Amino acid sequence: MNNVVYDSFSEWFLIAETASLTVLFAITVISFAVYFVEIQILFTSRNSTFKGPFYRLMFIGILVDMISAVNLFALQILPARQWLALFYFPNESWLGAIFYAISYGGRCVQGATASILSFCRVCAVCFPLFYQKLSYPKYTYTMQAIQLSGAVASVFLLLPREYKYVNENGGYYSAFVNNEFRKPFFNFVAVLEILFVLAIVVNNLVTYITYRFKLKKKVLSRRTSVAGSKYLDSREKQKKESSLDKMTAIVCSLELIYFAFVVYSLQINQTMNKRVFYFLYNILCVIYSTYSAWMLLLFSRPITVQFKQRFLRLSSKRSTRSISISVQGGSRENNNK
Repeated sequence: MNNVVYDSFSEWFLIAETASLTVLFAITVISFAVYFVEIQILFTSRNSTFKGPFYRLMFIGILVDMISAVNLFALQILPARQWLALFYFPNESWLGAIFYAISYGGRCVQGATASILSFCRVCAVCFPLFYQKLSYPKYTYTMQAIQLSGAVASVFLLLPREYKYVNENGGYYSAFVNNEFRKPFFNFVAVLEILFVLAIVVNNLVTYITYRFKLKKKVLSRRTSVAGSKYLDSREKQKKESSLDKMTAIVCSLELIYFAFVVYSLQINQTMNKRVFYFLYNILCVIYSTYSAWMLLLFSRPITVQFKQRFLRLSSKRSTRSISISVQGGSRENNNK
């Protein structure tokens, strides 16, 4: 371990840091419960309702999000707080390799997933005939290969390196032993972030503008020629697209915030205190690793419907079980009398 000592932080930062970890852990636990149900839904209906490329890509994205969140708590937060020090510190090099490989590999998968999904949406709106072909196995497998390519590259780049725990203001954080590799690697990460943000924002802007243009033309023509039932179908489609627009706005905003953080911390201010860096990184990582659970639940109607059905089914089973237990208890009391 390498010890680097700085002045102590003020009391408000220490309180905010501890409180944020508690809140982030609670968010992660609740989101994981939602994720587990969504994984079950996607897997059981993978050949019917959720056969399309969107849900196949999301299935992989969900698994990577969960792995990234576990990696954050197990290999960053615990050693930073000096918990289980007898395990972490003697194994700092290979644990650091796993942490960095999952952190940056997971981020590559997350960025690639959002980029590919935004590309699929562009195709759905602008090139509907080509979009239908995306469900063919060769296209789906190609998109999944691109989705996971960053994780494979991160494993080859980061696992062979050496790492050490550095003490900054009482927190222990994994760092590269070889600083010559550190700078070009961070430059590479910044370039990837630029590509992800450009792809996601441009694709979503093109989709939004094109869809709104087509929607206006359809509304003007259907006001005079469309029957009532078809008009209702059109209204339902508009609601669906409105939900997708909200989801798009959230995704783009989160990508831009993450991009600003990466560029500032890895390029503009590379000497940023690690305790401050990880305070912000922990928050962004948990948000990025859990928001997909709530996006699917709130904005994907098939997921929402099946989620409600499972929840109602579970509630009815519990109520039936409680009624049967109370009936059995009552019969026993009567027999005793």
